[in-house]
Amino acid sequence: MFSSTGIRYIFLGLVFAGYFFFGLRHLTQFVTADEHYWVYERIPQYWDAVANGKWKKTFINDKPGITLALTSGIGLLFEPHPKKHLYENYDRVLIYDTGNTEPLYRAFRLPILLMNALLLLYLFWIVGRLTNPWIALWTVMLAALSPILLGISQIVNPDALLWSLGAAALFSYFALLASGERKYLWLTILFTGFALLTKYVAFILLPFYLTLALLRFLTEEEPDAASLTQHLKKDLSRLVGIAAASVVLLFLFLPALFLDSKYIVELIQTVPDKEALAAIGLGLFVPLLIDLFVLKNKLLFTVRRIGLRAAPARRALPLFFLALFAALIIVRNFFPDWDIFTRIPFDIKDISDARYHTDIPNFFEVFLLEWNPIVFSLTPIVLLGLAAFLGTREKKYAFLAYALLFFFLVYSVLLISSNVLATPRYSILLYPLFAFLAARGVWQITERFSWPYAKLAATLVIFFGSLASLYAIQPFYFNYTNSLLPKSALINDAWGYGGYEAAQYLNSLPDAERLTVWIDYYGVCEFFVGRCLSAYTFDPALVQPDYYVLTRRGQMRYMSRADRWERLSGLTAYRYYGAPHPAWQLLIDDRPGNFVKVVKVEK
Repeated sequence: MFSSTGIRYIFLGLVFAGYFFFGLRHLTQFVTADEHYWVYERIPQYWDAVANGKWKKTFINDKPGITLALTSGIGLLFEPHPKKHLYENYDRVLIYDTGNTEPLYRAFRLPILLMNALLLLYLFWIVGRLTNPWIALWTVMLAALSPILLGISQIVNPDALLWSLGAAALFSYFALLASGERKYLWLTILFTGFALLTKYVAFILLPFYLTLALLRFLTEEEPDAASLTQHLKKDLSRLVGIAAASVVLLFLFLPALFLDSKYIVELIQTVPDKEALAAIGLGLFVPLLIDLFVLKNKLLFTVRRIGLRAAPARRALPLFFLALFAALIIVRNFFPDWDIFTRIPFDIKDISDARYHTDIPNFFEVFLLEWNPIVFSLTPIVLLGLAAFLGTREKKYAFLAYALLFFFLVYSVLLISSNVLATPRYSILLYPLFAFLAARGVWQITERFSWPYAKLAATLVIFFGSLASLYAIQPFYFNYTNSLLPKSALINDAWGYGGYEAAQYLNSLPDAERLTVWIDYYGVCEFFVGRCLSAYTFDPALVQPDYYVLTRRGQMRYMSRADRWERLSGLTAYRYYGAPHPAWQLLIDDRPGNFVKVVKVEK
């Protein structure tokens, strides 16, 4: 009745229906940390700078977050004065126009959701050009219905666009290497430039492009050395063009860089592990040029011969990741008391943050810590597809797959050298790539069956399995943790989730407008009709909280200097974190550690 093409397009439509059904749910009923900076200050500042020719003010942040300003800035057409949402701030006590909170955040979040939908369509097209339509469909299905990717797409933050633009750039460059067509060159420039305009971590793409060109030379099957050399020269010249044009795009949309070198310095300083990235780039590019134009590729051809002889050793890389994933799942379930997972808070930015621990883990322990949040935030369908891909051997599309595995390895090592823990937010760029490799694994499974409906059956399993993962965690998508992690463990904080629900409880209390609430983390005040306080220091003679709203994230920050806050402001929240009977409580994903609770303050 339907052709294979028709079936794929029907499912593609269903994927986007599910994406918007879940994505629009709860879209306006939470506020995360740092969002208020983008909504109230940075995005309006960028558009004000453009409108009035104040070009230095286009440097709104060192992320730099320009694509976020371009996308979410559409919200200014509907909410032109976001700062008016906070209409009173006296002695650090905040009062918001709570009736306008949801319209305000809808205006700034909906454009991100729509932009990522368009980029997912592009992902479907470009992956189809690289592989086949089934793998393209499954890739988009696993990415669009990923709780982590859908969750970040609801948040006004540069990471919300980094994953989609980064994936678009990377797959465009793969297509350029595969075909050499000029359109892929322009698409790579476009998406790489906009990825750089999104977040500084995208600079990792440039040395990785160089690595891909080198890997292709070392593994490509060509009849003669002249063809290999010609391909390498083309790849290097294109790479120079991509890097130069991407930087031009960066300067074009961030004109402050033209006007004052301090902004360039500030931008470079915020690039994670910039020294290592520069060493990788220059350490590969300069020797390549010398070998190519002086030594006539003698060095590279020697490496190539050695590499081709050692081709069977390539299996070590996928088997290494398979063993790593299996080891983490086994350890977390059968050795839960291993202090590596309890000694280091799961979502701090810096691994060696002395405020939380002094026992610094060794490299092996840190490597497990880096992959711990990633493994347990992938859906079971993605993990099964990855296991199929990593555990089987297939030559088709091998270069693309092995290159991505190498990218994962380098990415995690760079995070370790930068002293950054790979929470879902900091590894967001990897999730669409995992979706692609899982789709590859599903393809390998279906190819083993002669049943004509094997691919349709696989599509149904992926679709409904992905929907089940979304349904299980809704509406707190970015807090998704798969069922392989025991409920007593965590990989992510509430990150603002639950604040709306806590505020709704407080608003239901008698004389809610007269109440004063102290919160230990962001996400409540903009929904609470009374007076809200988030400062640690205030005059207790003037302000006395009636209720505390407490979270695990806030506990980590507050308890480090609880005695100071009690002395200065009379805060006694430390007494209530373990309260067995709070006035109200929400356990996100039914995990006791991921709590949001409201407690009445004893006078």
